[in-house]
Amino acid sequence: MFEKYLNENKLPIMDNQTFDRVTKDIGREKFRTELAEHIAKVRPPFPLKKISQKDMILSFQSLLKQDVWKYVEPKEQTVKEVFEKYDDYTYPYNKIGLGLINAPSTFNSVSDFFHNSLRLDCSSYSFKSPIDVWNNGTAKEIWSCLGPIWRGINNVKLKKDADGNEQYIGGVLNEKSYISAFRLQTYIATQFKPTVAKTVYEITDAEKVLDTSCGWGDRLAGFYTSSAKEYIGCDPNPNTYAQYMNQVYEYEKLLGNRTPIVKEERDYFTINASKKVTIHRCGAEDLPWDEIEDIDCAFTSPPYFSTEKYNEGGKCMKDQSWHKFSEYESWRDDFFLPVSINSFKSLSETGHMFINIMDPTIKGKRYRSCDELVNELQDNFVGQIGMRIMQRPQGRAKFKTKEELDEFMNKLYIENIWCFSKVDKDYFKHSRMETLEKWLV
Repeated sequence: MFEKYLNENKLPIMDNQTFDRVTKDIGREKFRTELAEHIAKVRPPFPLKKISQKDMILSFQSLLKQDVWKYVEPKEQTVKEVFEKYDDYTYPYNKIGLGLINAPSTFNSVSDFFHNSLRLDCSSYSFKSPIDVWNNGTAKEIWSCLGPIWRGINNVKLKKDADGNEQYIGGVLNEKSYISAFRLQTYIATQFKPTVAKTVYEITDAEKVLDTSCGWGDRLAGFYTSSAKEYIGCDPNPNTYAQYMNQVYEYEKLLGNRTPIVKEERDYFTINASKKVTIHRCGAEDLPWDEIEDIDCAFTSPPYFSTEKYNEGGKCMKDQSWHKFSEYESWRDDFFLPVSINSFKSLSETGHMFINIMDPTIKGKRYRSCDELVNELQDNFVGQIGMRIMQRPQGRAKFKTKEELDEFMNKLYIENIWCFSKVDKDYFKHSRMETLEKWLV
């Protein structure tokens, strides 16, 4: 039934009239079932978001010019109540919070251009990634992901005819439809906002930075658009490692270095051009710590125990922390805390360490990583910064009225950035001064 609607990748595509007609002719359930069977049989390429090089360049140039201080809000200037994922931290934001970073995801293409396909192929401990389900899932698993195409994401509306029979009216079937449906029904590893990374480097006056979990290249992008001069990082995934080389090469060209030379050694590469970058292909526990010193800002978002299964089934999977340290106590004692301690030891005499992590919950069990981290480095703990995130209804949350839903969605939610320092520093001084100047005027 899909033969005449296939695009060049054998993916069924229908305009509004066709999608509406087919839904009426054969019914939603038959349509959904046959669509799932077609995908399972033919396996067309997953319809990834199209990010052009032009998009990446425009994002880079815009972020480079961006004044990040407008995203920084001292605690006393926050009007709304701040909500954390857990309300029983030993060191909660309402007691030791310093302020907020309220930065948008506007410039995410600057790094997602390089890592989008890898990110959408990253599963969690209990949910498969979109690409995994699409490429390897059964027709039934694919069917379970297609439901939202007829439920709201596609301008499909449920109406009753004169006889009281329900009909689905409207909608289209295009690449965006598939992506939106799979986003809702599978696990998608989130990006770290490059704007937040740039903000952190600026509020700490960092020149030399350390990132012990390069992830999807977002903090690398934030570094290149900040005033920092040197970046040291690591990641055990050979696929992301290859993309980091592409990133620094392209970013250097955008900064005016037309012939950047990236020098690759056995397990690391380095470039010393507009900026200096060294990235090791290893886990953070295996970094050459005796060579890393005088760091102004160590900032990372480490793996949340085994929440995400990076590079599952891929080359060097055994080097990933979720595989190498499969029990929580081992992950904490042999990876998370030692890496955090070594990062702090690598700081300069005026250095700072920021760690973005929330307590992971695996198979219903919560692990109190945040309290354990602060307890370990209590003498140098200065508080936490809230990184604002957008919330959406989770799990089986039900709202009786639209007003209740709106109230839920309008609350101010944060992820925690735990801050440690060797010196006293007011990270929000600049914002306070700007506010004072406006008030005086």
